[in-house]
Amino acid sequence: MALTLSYEELADIALNWKLPADSPDWELADALGVTAAHIAAEFGALPDGFSRWDLANCDGVSVAHLAATIGRLPPGFDLWEIADASGRTVAHAAAEAGHLPDGFRSWELLDGDGDTVAHVAAGSGCLPEDFERWDLANQRGTPVAHRAATCGHLPEWFDRWELRDDSAWTVAHLAAWVGTLPPDFDRWDLTLPRGATVYHMAALSGHLPEGFDGWEISDPEGWSVAHSAACTGFLPSGFDLWNLADGRGRTVARIAAEHRTLPEDFTLWELSCVDDEGLPVPVAHLAAANWGLPESFDRWGLADREGRTVAHVAAETGSLPPGFASWDLTDRRGRTVAETAAEAGNLPEGIEDWRELLEPDGGR
Repeated sequence: MALTLSYEELADIALNWKLPADSPDWELADALGVTAAHIAAEFGALPDGFSRWDLANCDGVSVAHLAATIGRLPPGFDLWEIADASGRTVAHAAAEAGHLPDGFRSWELLDGDGDTVAHVAAGSGCLPEDFERWDLANQRGTPVAHRAATCGHLPEWFDRWELRDDSAWTVAHLAAWVGTLPPDFDRWDLTLPRGATVYHMAALSGHLPEGFDGWEISDPEGWSVAHSAACTGFLPSGFDLWNLADGRGRTVARIAAEHRTLPEDFTLWELSCVDDEGLPVPVAHLAAANWGLPESFDRWGLADREGRTVAHVAAETGSLPPGFASWDLTDRRGRTVAETAAEAGNLPEGIEDWRELLEPDGGR
């Protein structure tokens, strides 16, 4: 039966007994499989000539993993493929901690998640200056360059912006999305298969270059950079191309209304947009239908071609604000906002009959 010691007893042996490199006492362990060698490795106290790098605890973590984490593997170490129970190799541990040695070449080793050592090194920012294998892909089809772009660790001299992953995203598009393009980037015309430029991706994430004014730059379907920015609310203050339309007639104003990104100071509520049926509808009605009206909105009586007011649309969708009082507004058929809210099941809390809302005190 193997002798089981406490962690404290093992630490005393590892750090105070001055064991020779070939001592069998390095294998003494606690109940979790942590050996004296593991403890010495954690503290950088293993003697020269130590060779039992594969000693592992109950989780498969070897002595080499711990030494790699603190950069204390000996010169010439070559057992990089030793893996713990999760598949994480010694090389991955060293890459994560930024302690890969000069001349390391086992970049293709995979961990349990399907990532190469190069991907882990890219994520931690410790790829060497002479690294060239930017197209090396992990098991999910992601090249090393894309991982480095995601983490903001592409070198200043990187120039493989056109490299694509298995979803056809270029490094440039990914870097634009996460905001890691360098200040001197100049490959904005690179496109995704459907024609979206790097500008489009930067617009979606709010990472367009300072002073950008190319809002009308469009993909083959007429979708402009402004449309992309409208989707996520990154149009600048003072933007005025609200009527800019894509190939399907969808204006920037419509996209902003549908995505709830119209600015608080927007005033062009009567601006006509084309809906999915090709019919004109005021932008205010689209915003009301999508819960996209700003708090300051006060044009509740504005009517569309069918006589429905913005208030009626908001009543149907339940987006009328607290304190709304114009319940007696009527549409072309004479129906009040209160009736519309009742039919849609959107009466205010505490109101059982829509007629209460038409009383002088509004049902209060």
